[in-house]
Parts: sequence; structure tokens; C-alpha cells
Amino acid sequence: MKKQFIEYLQNSLNEKQNILSTNTLSEEDKTLLENQVANLEGLIQKLEETDEEITNEQMEDIKNQINTLNDKLTALNEKINLTKNNEDNKENKMEDTLKNYLESKNSVHAFAEAIRNSKTAEEFKNNWIATLKNDVDNDSIVIEAGSEEAYIPTAVKGMINDLWDKNAGWLKDLNYTGAKRFYVRHNISEQDTETSRAKGWKKGEKARQDLTFSAKLLEGGFIYKLSEIDARTAYDDDNSLIAYVLRDLNTQILYEIRKNILVGDGRQANDPYKVDSFEAIAKTTSDDYTNVMTVGDAGTSFLVDDMRVMVDSIHNPDNKPIYVFMSKADLRTLSRVSASESSTPVYVGTDVVCDQLACQKIITTDLLGSDFKAVAMIPDEYYMVGAANPLTPILTTASDIKFNKDIYRAETVVGGGLNGLKSSAVLKAE
Repeated sequence: MKKQFIEYLQNSLNEKQNILSTNTLSEEDKTLLENQVANLEGLIQKLEETDEEITNEQMEDIKNQINTLNDKLTALNEKINLTKNNEDNKENKMEDTLKNYLESKNSVHAFAEAIRNSKTAEEFKNNWIATLKNDVDNDSIVIEAGSEEAYIPTAVKGMINDLWDKNAGWLKDLNYTGAKRFYVRHNISEQDTETSRAKGWKKGEKARQDLTFSAKLLEGGFIYKLSEIDARTAYDDDNSLIAYVLRDLNTQILYEIRKNILVGDGRQANDPYKVDSFEAIAKTTSDDYTNVMTVGDAGTSFLVDDMRVMVDSIHNPDNKPIYVFMSKADLRTLSRVSASESSTPVYVGTDVVCDQLACQKIITTDLLGSDFKAVAMIPDEYYMVGAANPLTPILTTASDIKFNKDIYRAETVVGGGLNGLKSSAVLKAE
């Protein structure tokens, strides 16, 4: 009987301790409940330590005391739930208010004003957060670092997504790690050599496996594009200003990223404006990640056999898509079919050429220049680090009063490099 009564008391104690943990009680209610908890804890300890039985009259008296308090707790629970519901409704109302504001034209104008009135990226972010708190009338908005894009006006976010979809092209197919840095380490020992192979063992010592590591660190680097427009144009139209900053400046950033990935920055090593956070695929000599060959390596003249040898040299055990980059002129050469020197040439489709080369996509580009005929890569093996979305606006402005111009700058932090061994190949010109 005593054991069951102690369990009854313990359940009542747990219920009251749970209510105390909500931190939503008035001082009077909290004091009342703390006293009851202390009494119950003392009573349970006393009953557990004594061998004496408790009478039915004593149990009924204690139960009546607990039931009297429970009547008060019922009203207290209703008050706690009402407070919680009010807080939830307030939070939901705030989210709806913020959502409605970000979908309004007023938010686009305020966003443009934040661009116009900020001199640095940090100032722009602070001005925009202050605008949200003032215009939405809620000082409790918390914008965590790195999540600012969640609070961009809907129309502006649409412009960013549209810009990415229309201009990113094959960049969308790369592997985005979501990290600021990524450490690549591979065992480059030949898989079939004796020191690399797994071995059978019966008696005696086990042979050690010799590993040769190829290591590199991929880190995001700072890239910016700065341009200027006259002050009158900047104040003419909100949408035009935002479109200019996002489209014209970021389109150049996307071009720079593509160039760096395929052939590198092109600037001298000591140039203060050199972008050095990307590993260029087009190299002059082979390494652990890229096979480099010259036109004629296949034993015939350019192009088809050379291209096949280049693509086939890529290590692709999982049969991932391979992209090939070349000039329009060279693709036209590959596409040409002629029965004889005197016959009229016929050109096959790019998909036919893809089938010949065993690649999934051919992309024409003028970035390779005269040094390289083609670049092939597994996009999924090129890892991008830094900004989760390279086009998330980090904007700054400055004024050149002397010439009545405003200077605008788009910034991003991004970088990348090859992760898969022999996951790319290059065909150099002779």
C-alpha cells in the first residue's frame, strides 16, 4: 500500500516540477508551487526511510491537500497555455507581417535605398536589418550571420534566381560543398601495385601498406566587381538600380569564375588583383587530378581521335557525366562529314559528336584561347567552396562627388578545385 502511495506522490511531484520548468509563472504561483514541491520531496523521503505503515486517514488527508492544489494548478495550466498560444500567435503574426512586407513594393524601394545610402558591405547589411526592424515594426527580428538572403525582398530574390538560372550555365552542375574550406586528400598509389593491394595472410607478419597522399586545401577567396553610373540614373528608378547592381556586376563575376575554373585567372602571380582561390583545369603538365596531352598524341591529326583519347583518359569508375569544352570552330571541324574533297560537306549534330567522344555535353567557349584545344571534366568532381550562392548580394556603394557618379560593387567569397583523381583532361595545341 505504501509503495503505491509513494508512486502516486512521485507522479504528482513530477507534474509540478514540469510546470516549474516552463518559466512562465508569476512570482506568487511560483512560490506556491515551489513550497508544494518541497513538501512532496520531504514527504516522499520520509516515507522511503521509515518502516512504519501509513494509515488510510493519513493518505486521504494528504490526497485532499494535493487535490486542493491541483484545482489551482488546473487554472494555472490554462493560464500557461493561453500565454503560450498568445506567444505562438504573435510569432506567426510577425512571420506573416514580415512575409507580406518582403512581398511588397515598399520593401524593394527600401532595399534600393539601403544600397544608395551604404558605403560598405557591413553598413549595407546593418542598414537593411534596421530597415526591416523599423518597417515591420518588430525589434525581435534576429538575422543570423549567413542567413541574410532569407530576408531579401521577394522581387529581388526572384531577380537573383533568374540571374543564376540564365547565366550560371554549367556552373550549376558543379559540386557545392556549403563549406568555407574543404581539405582534399587522396592515396595516389597505383591500385594494382603490390604495396597497394589487399593480401591474404596465414602465419607470420602482415605486410604494411604504403600510402602516397596528394593533398590540397580549397578555400573561398574574395572576388568583387566595381562599376559606376551617374548619380541621376541611380536615383531614377529602384528596379533599374537593383537590376543593374545584380545583373551587370554579377554577370561579370560569373564570367570570372568560369574563366578561373577552365584556364585560370591569367594575371601575373604578383598582380594584386589576381584571383587565386580556384584551381584551373587547363594545365601545361599532367598532375594527380588532370591528364594533359598534345594534339597528335593519338597518332593521327586533330580532331576526333585526339578528343577520344583525351576523354578516355579521365578516371570515371562511377560513370558520372563528362563535359567537354572547346571553341565553336573546333566543334564545327568535329561535326563535318565529307565523302571526298570535292563533295559538299555535311555537318552532324552536337549529340552525335557527344556519342563519338563518350561525353554527356559539349560546351562551346572562347575562354580556351590559342593554347588549348579542349578541356574535359567531371563536373561533380569539381568542388566549389565559399558562398552557398555566389550571387547572394553583398553590395557596397560610394560616391564620387566631383564627377557626380555613384560607384557600385558586388562582392562574393568563393573558390574551388578538383576533388577526384584524374577527373579532368586537357588537349593542348601543338
